[in-house]
Amino acid sequence: MLFVGQFRVDRSQDLEFWAVLWQGHDVPRDLKLIAAYNLLSDLRIIVFEADSIASVRWLDRLNFVGHFECQPALDQTDGYQAALSRDTDRLEGFLRNRKVSEAIIARESSFRARAIESPNIWTALALGREQRSLLESEAAAIPGDQAPEPQ
Repeated sequence: MLFVGQFRVDRSQDLEFWAVLWQGHDVPRDLKLIAAYNLLSDLRIIVFEADSIASVRWLDRLNFVGHFECQPALDQTDGYQAALSRDTDRLEGFLRNRKVSEAIIARESSFRARAIESPNIWTALALGREQRSLLESEAAAIPGDQAPEPQ
Protein backbone atom coordinates (compact mmCIF):
# COMPACT_ATOMS: atom_id res chain seq x y z
CA MET A 1 0.00 0.00 0.00
CA LEU A 2 1.13 3.54 -0.75
CA PHE A 3 1.54 5.99 2.15
CA VAL A 4 2.36 9.67 2.37
CA GLY A 5 4.01 10.83 5.57
CA GLN A 6 4.47 14.33 6.91
CA PHE A 7 7.40 14.77 9.24
CA ARG A 8 7.85 18.04 11.08
CA VAL A 9 11.16 18.52 12.85
CA ASP A 10 13.01 21.57 14.08
CA ARG A 11 16.02 21.97 11.77
CA SER A 12 18.27 22.38 14.81
CA GLN A 13 17.62 18.66 15.43
CA ASP A 14 18.79 17.42 12.01
CA LEU A 15 21.66 15.41 13.54
CA GLU A 16 19.33 13.68 15.98
CA PHE A 17 16.92 12.98 13.10
CA TRP A 18 19.64 11.35 10.99
CA ALA A 19 20.92 9.33 13.98
CA VAL A 20 17.42 7.98 14.67
CA LEU A 21 16.79 7.21 10.99
CA TRP A 22 20.10 5.34 10.64
CA GLN A 23 19.86 3.54 14.02
CA GLY A 24 19.92 -0.27 13.91
CA HIS A 25 20.53 -2.85 11.21
CA ASP A 26 17.05 -4.07 10.40
CA VAL A 27 14.73 -2.02 8.23
CA PRO A 28 11.52 -3.93 7.40
CA ARG A 29 11.90 -5.62 4.02
CA ASP A 30 8.50 -4.45 2.78
CA LEU A 31 9.30 -0.78 3.44
CA LYS A 32 10.07 0.80 0.06
CA LEU A 33 10.92 4.49 -0.12
CA ILE A 34 9.35 6.13 -3.18
CA ALA A 35 10.34 9.74 -2.52
CA ALA A 36 11.46 12.09 0.24
CA TYR A 37 11.17 15.86 0.00
CA ASN A 38 12.51 18.61 2.24
CA LEU A 39 10.22 21.59 1.79
CA LEU A 40 12.86 24.17 2.83
CA SER A 41 11.06 24.56 6.12
CA ASP A 42 10.60 22.27 9.09
CA LEU A 43 8.36 19.96 7.02
CA ARG A 44 9.48 16.87 5.14
CA ILE A 45 7.28 14.64 2.99
CA ILE A 46 8.02 10.92 2.87
CA VAL A 47 6.27 8.78 0.25
CA PHE A 48 6.62 5.04 0.76
CA GLU A 49 5.07 1.65 0.17
CA ALA A 50 4.52 -0.84 2.96
CA ASP A 51 2.68 -4.13 3.26
CA SER A 52 2.74 -4.40 7.03
CA ILE A 53 1.87 -2.31 10.06
CA ALA A 54 5.38 -3.12 11.33
CA SER A 55 6.85 -0.97 8.56
CA VAL A 56 4.65 1.98 9.42
CA ARG A 57 5.52 1.51 13.09
CA TRP A 58 9.22 1.43 12.21
CA LEU A 59 8.89 4.98 10.90
CA ASP A 60 7.17 5.93 14.16
CA ARG A 61 10.72 6.28 15.55
CA LEU A 62 10.75 9.71 13.93
CA ASN A 63 8.43 10.88 16.70
CA PHE A 64 11.42 10.81 19.07
CA VAL A 65 12.82 13.89 17.31
CA GLY A 66 9.78 15.49 15.69
CA HIS A 67 6.19 14.82 14.70
CA PHE A 68 5.47 12.11 12.08
CA GLU A 69 2.04 11.30 10.65
CA CYS A 70 1.20 9.19 7.64
CA GLN A 71 -1.92 8.19 5.77
CA PRO A 72 -2.66 5.62 3.10
CA ALA A 73 -2.75 7.31 -0.29
CA LEU A 74 -4.41 6.58 -3.61
CA ASP A 75 -2.34 7.36 -6.68
CA GLN A 76 -4.50 9.71 -8.73
CA THR A 77 -1.69 10.96 -10.98
CA ASP A 78 -3.31 9.77 -14.21
CA GLY A 79 -6.54 11.55 -13.36
CA TYR A 80 -4.72 14.80 -12.60
CA GLN A 81 -2.61 14.47 -15.74
CA ALA A 82 -5.80 14.01 -17.77
CA ALA A 83 -7.17 17.21 -16.23
CA LEU A 84 -4.04 19.26 -16.87
CA SER A 85 -3.82 18.06 -20.47
CA ARG A 86 -7.62 18.47 -20.96
CA ASP A 87 -7.73 14.87 -22.21
CA THR A 88 -11.16 13.34 -21.57
CA ASP A 89 -10.13 10.13 -23.39
CA ARG A 90 -7.33 9.68 -20.86
CA LEU A 91 -9.79 10.34 -18.04
CA GLU A 92 -12.08 7.65 -19.45
CA GLY A 93 -9.16 5.19 -19.54
CA PHE A 94 -8.26 6.08 -15.97
CA LEU A 95 -11.83 5.40 -14.85
CA ARG A 96 -12.02 2.14 -16.81
CA ASN A 97 -8.86 0.94 -15.07
CA ARG A 98 -10.69 1.57 -11.79
CA LYS A 99 -13.59 -0.63 -13.03
CA VAL A 100 -16.08 2.27 -13.16
CA SER A 101 -19.27 1.57 -15.12
CA GLU A 102 -19.58 2.94 -18.65
CA ALA A 103 -22.62 5.02 -17.66
CA ILE A 104 -20.64 6.80 -14.94
CA ILE A 105 -17.65 7.20 -17.26
CA ALA A 106 -19.87 8.90 -19.86
CA ARG A 107 -21.40 11.18 -17.20
CA GLU A 108 -18.03 12.14 -15.74
CA SER A 109 -16.45 12.70 -19.16
CA SER A 110 -19.35 14.91 -20.24
CA PHE A 111 -19.08 16.90 -17.01
CA ARG A 112 -15.35 17.52 -17.57
CA ALA A 113 -15.93 18.48 -21.22
CA ARG A 114 -18.50 21.06 -20.11
CA ALA A 115 -16.07 22.35 -17.47
CA ILE A 116 -13.43 22.85 -20.16
CA GLU A 117 -15.86 25.07 -22.03
CA SER A 118 -16.73 27.16 -18.96
CA PRO A 119 -15.74 30.73 -19.80
CA ASN A 120 -14.63 31.59 -16.24
CA ILE A 121 -14.16 30.22 -12.72
CA TRP A 122 -17.65 31.36 -11.61
CA THR A 123 -19.33 29.42 -14.41
CA ALA A 124 -17.22 26.38 -13.58
CA LEU A 125 -18.22 26.63 -9.90
CA ALA A 126 -21.89 26.86 -10.89
CA LEU A 127 -21.42 23.81 -13.11
CA GLY A 128 -19.91 21.90 -10.20
CA ARG A 129 -22.83 22.84 -7.94
CA GLU A 130 -25.31 21.84 -10.64
CA GLN A 131 -23.55 18.46 -11.03
CA ARG A 132 -23.56 17.93 -7.24
CA SER A 133 -27.29 18.68 -7.10
CA LEU A 134 -27.96 16.24 -9.93
CA LEU A 135 -25.95 13.49 -8.22
CA GLU A 136 -27.68 14.13 -4.90
CA SER A 137 -31.09 13.88 -6.59
CA GLU A 138 -30.10 10.61 -8.26
CA ALA A 139 -28.70 9.23 -4.99
CA ALA A 140 -31.85 10.16 -3.07
CA ALA A 141 -33.89 8.03 -5.48
CA ILE A 142 -31.77 4.92 -4.73
CA PRO A 143 -32.73 3.00 -1.58
CA GLY A 144 -30.26 2.39 1.23
CA ASP A 145 -26.51 2.65 0.82
CA GLN A 146 -26.47 1.58 -2.84
CA ALA A 147 -26.01 5.13 -4.15
CA PRO A 148 -22.91 5.52 -6.33
CA GLU A 149 -20.05 7.72 -5.20
CA PRO A 150 -19.05 10.70 -7.35
CA GLN A 151 -15.81 10.07 -9.25
